[in-house]
Amino acid sequence: MPDILDLLHGEKAAVIVGVHTAMGAKIAEEAGVDGLWISSFEVHAAARLPDADILGTQDYLEIANRIVDRVQSPVLVDGNAGGGNAINTIRLVREFHKAGTSGICLEDNVFPKRCTFYDGMQDDIEKESTFCGKLDAALDSRPDDRFAVIARTEALTKGLGMDVALARCHAYAERGVDAILIHHKGNDKESVLEFAEKWRTDHQTPLVCVPTTYGHVSYDELNDAGFRLIIMANAGIRAQVQALQQTMGGLMAHKRLADVEDQLVPMSEIFRLVYVDELRANEDRYVR
Repeated sequence: MPDILDLLHGEKAAVIVGVHTAMGAKIAEEAGVDGLWISSFEVHAAARLPDADILGTQDYLEIANRIVDRVQSPVLVDGNAGGGNAINTIRLVREFHKAGTSGICLEDNVFPKRCTFYDGMQDDIEKESTFCGKLDAALDSRPDDRFAVIARTEALTKGLGMDVALARCHAYAERGVDAILIHHKGNDKESVLEFAEKWRTDHQTPLVCVPTTYGHVSYDELNDAGFRLIIMANAGIRAQVQALQQTMGGLMAHKRLADVEDQLVPMSEIFRLVYVDELRANEDRYVR
């Protein structure tokens, strides 16, 4: 199977999706995704918490271990702001590498980060030298050069402008990161495409994007602009919430399971996804 670095240097843009459970990861894999993204937004939302660096490294590691153990696709971890300082970043990289993930993405939000989509909560980004120190720590401490380190800037989302975004990403690329993620929370695709056009004039470092708010942009537009990794970051948790709201609401309307059966997969599909056949085969082979 390819790893995240392979995807970043592919001929076409790869698509990875946000997950927070092994079941969701398996379903995404069967849908044909190129990889998986352990999303801070999803992990926090699944715990019914705001995405605000509330959960710790161990919380992510438990999820990462479950997912990596049950799928074949490469896994990229959302490393948020890399911890309180570069020393925390070193541990993040080492632990996620040991868990079998294929890379980490670090963002220049100030720790403790607040989800960029939360308005009016965190207007600044991390001092450039401080964030570059975290990137250096990540690159120097990774046990394997195949473990990808991606640098993400929030300059556009914080309204700091294109020049600041480009300057920041030039500085990050000079540290030797494997890719640059340009984040944007406006509904216009033009800013992201403009960044890509300017970036490609003098840089070969691959680009990554997260089209959560400008979802009308097409795959071909992003691919042609030079993006090599497209992260569909939170579709899974949003789909799950909608499905549960509809099903639980319908179930409680008349308190009869038959009223929502058409919204449920058969039990046999759950058995398939959790490898009951494998369990049966292993019992026949090993249990005496």
